[in-house]
Amino acid sequence: MPLDRRSFLATTATLAVTATGGCVGCAPSPTASLRMVSEDDAGIAEQALWTFGDGDVSDPGPENRDALAREVVDTGSATVEDRHEPLPTDRPVVVAGEGVYRFGADVTDSREMRAFGVTMNPIRVEDGDETPDPADRIGYEELPAVDREALADRGYDDHRPPGVLTSLHYRPEAVEESVLVPDPEYAAVVWPDGPATIEVDDRGSYTVYTYEVTADRVSSTADFGADVRERFGWTLDGLTDAERDIVETAVGQTPTGDVPHERAGEGYHVAHDEEPSDALRSLVDRFRAHDPVRFEWESPPETWRVSGDYVVTYEGTVYWTRLSVDESAFTETPTEG
Repeated sequence: MPLDRRSFLATTATLAVTATGGCVGCAPSPTASLRMVSEDDAGIAEQALWTFGDGDVSDPGPENRDALAREVVDTGSATVEDRHEPLPTDRPVVVAGEGVYRFGADVTDSREMRAFGVTMNPIRVEDGDETPDPADRIGYEELPAVDREALADRGYDDHRPPGVLTSLHYRPEAVEESVLVPDPEYAAVVWPDGPATIEVDDRGSYTVYTYEVTADRVSSTADFGADVRERFGWTLDGLTDAERDIVETAVGQTPTGDVPHERAGEGYHVAHDEEPSDALRSLVDRFRAHDPVRFEWESPPETWRVSGDYVVTYEGTVYWTRLSVDESAFTETPTEG
């Protein structure tokens, strides 16, 4: 799924934590960044909404949300088992190549499951590791069917794990048949390619629901994007030469002059240890006069923040624009009142 506006805002929040020391060894967030990508109306919809169906849909497995979205749109419905709604139902989404849809998910059944955290590490006899006594190990093929099924679900049916912490899932009644959970009866399992130790931690019960997933078409992507453009779009004009240099760097074009800007094509950035220029400050003030793209299903914005997604027309071209600023470098620290 391509980076959408929520992913961008989440990334911005993460960078803000980084800047205050929340991530050791991570690059600090820039003081400001501006990136402008030209989009038609359909592209605006894809930027503004979550998009499904443009990834690999050849594997129809339960974790492949792209394939599931395609199936629901193509066939009208799909039955899925999951712990949570498998597709978002609280907002419209783009199904690539098809349009804008709203998914529905009705619960038709449920069942309880048990989860166990499992640590499996290979025993490397060739490196001097000791193999448990025969009475303390069991071959994979000798395991009860419920254990083989649980391991196979994680991809460990024909080879031992390389050293992994994972989870195994059982029906409550199947736990009584298991020799691995809740307390392993053997210290090691022997796969065709060698043995591995196994340690288990009981993580309790959870509910799996059966959902009947449906989809209703809202509009074409072009129509939805046109509505976003009309609601939130504004024109960026009357720029000074210095402001224009920033904008043309943000759109990846060569700014005024014969020499390409060193950041052309990468967006405009101000490093964390740099002060924003007067031109950038005045440009940011232009953005403050307009609303970022924000829908009714999203939480209300903090009005003092200018960071966000905008639909901006510059010299006749419409751009999906992502602005991120460290507010402390542009304004006094805001207070809620």
